[in-house]
Amino acid sequence: MPTKSYYRPLVLLVLAALLPLVVLSAVLGGAWLREQQRAMEANAVALADRLSALVDRELSAQMDALKAVAASPLLDGLAAGQGVDAAAFFEYAERVQGAVPLWTTVVLSDREGNRLVDAPFLVGGSRGKVLDLDSHRRAVQTGKPAVGTILRGPRGFHAFPIRVPVMRNGAPVGVLSAVVMPEGFQSLLFGNSLPPGWIAAIIDAEGRLVARAGGAPGLVGQQASESALRARRAAGSGVYDGMSLEGKPTVVAFRTLPDHGWSVHFAIPRDAYLAPVVSALWLAGVGALASLTMVGAFLWLLLRELRLRRREEAAREESLRLEALGRMTGGVAHDFANLLTVMMSSIAVIRSRPDDPARVTRVLAETEAAVTRGQALMRQMAAFGRRSVYEPVPFLLQDRKAPLEALLARSTGSAVDTALIVPDDLWPILADPDAMEVALLNLAVNARDAMPDGGTLTVMAENRNLPGRRGDDTGLTGDFVALAVRDTGTGIPPEHLRRIFEPFFTTKPEGKGTGLGLSQVFGFARQSGGTVTVTSAVGAGTTVTLYLPRASEPS
Repeated sequence: MPTKSYYRPLVLLVLAALLPLVVLSAVLGGAWLREQQRAMEANAVALADRLSALVDRELSAQMDALKAVAASPLLDGLAAGQGVDAAAFFEYAERVQGAVPLWTTVVLSDREGNRLVDAPFLVGGSRGKVLDLDSHRRAVQTGKPAVGTILRGPRGFHAFPIRVPVMRNGAPVGVLSAVVMPEGFQSLLFGNSLPPGWIAAIIDAEGRLVARAGGAPGLVGQQASESALRARRAAGSGVYDGMSLEGKPTVVAFRTLPDHGWSVHFAIPRDAYLAPVVSALWLAGVGALASLTMVGAFLWLLLRELRLRRREEAAREESLRLEALGRMTGGVAHDFANLLTVMMSSIAVIRSRPDDPARVTRVLAETEAAVTRGQALMRQMAAFGRRSVYEPVPFLLQDRKAPLEALLARSTGSAVDTALIVPDDLWPILADPDAMEVALLNLAVNARDAMPDGGTLTVMAENRNLPGRRGDDTGLTGDFVALAVRDTGTGIPPEHLRRIFEPFFTTKPEGKGTGLGLSQVFGFARQSGGTVTVTSAVGAGTTVTLYLPRASEPS
């Protein structure tokens, strides 16, 4: 047997040392694989940020070029209502269009969208309205450049307009538009080397594809996926789970251009994105299996050790229980002896002077107080022995204010000023009303003892909605009625504050208290579904707050 006793702790020590190493290895391996996934995500976010800057720069450069054309003196006649020299402007626009290869056509239109000059050729073969009147209307109304949606033109090619208002004397007199081919933006996408299976896309403000790299070809001009549009409506940038137009699940990083409403998207195939996680799960599974095996062996040996210690703990607990019972018996016996002494003295006084009504009335009040204290003591003993059967019912404290106020006044004596503040809109309470009165009575008696020279006792009720936030000392969530019992007594020292709810703990002299009053308050609050908190400072009084749950409706 000595040999086995020597080896068991050694085996436990070895298992305890190896178990963290196995768990740590699995955790570090999973973290490394998860870091690979984060690297893919960060790469997609970086590509989206870089490409969005390039797209924004390209759109701004084309707008600046178009603004320079709109400032030409050839268009000054629009302000005077004299029109423009169509031939001169046609020649000028044709030269500008030749310098900007992505511009297929330069169009001058009036405020209503009627085309005045098309260079280098007439769009559609005849005069008429400009395409995409919405962007034309925005340019006129705001006096600022606007980017239109991508559309298929009369010659079957996709293009989108960039529009700049022709401003004279601070007002738009016409609109100058450049019809832009999307190939330049397509080259921006192909300029970023994409990993295999990735998809990059540029989407205009109306949700149509301006350019796309990766995936199926020929999708320019189509409506983007609903997941992309939903993500763009929710935020200006981020990462979302999507579905490509080919029907493949993806994880997408995107960014929106705030000035133009366009957005850039980089999609990672979900299979590639989840591959590190799958590997991490396999690694975690192997590590968990090894850990469970070691934990099982550790627990089996540990339980064997605990069985030997339980016998010692049981013997020790029995000793403490008998000691506590002795303390309780002595304290309770002393209290009952005092109560019986008061009652016997009262009976003797009544017998000696039965014809003195004033004295008999005063003695009867003292006798009634002694009986009330005896009842409270019995309730405390039952609560400590866990034989209390609280019967929670909904009730209104407003209906019990008058008798409760009188009970508090009698319990504290004439040297203490008592006040019970109950607002009219106080919520109904779900608790045992008699047990609540005993709890308040215990608190009032403790407050009286803390104010030997007199003072003020205030019981204030109020509605409280407890959010259950971290750092809240109640640990509760929901609607509660708080009963704050404040006194102006000597206060509780910090070293005693954390022990005041322990059964039999008391700071009163021996024979003056059992230490069960606050224990009853704590037990009643917890069994009612609430709690009790205490704040105190030496010389500045004590506040005990009893939280009781709100009832759905009064009885």
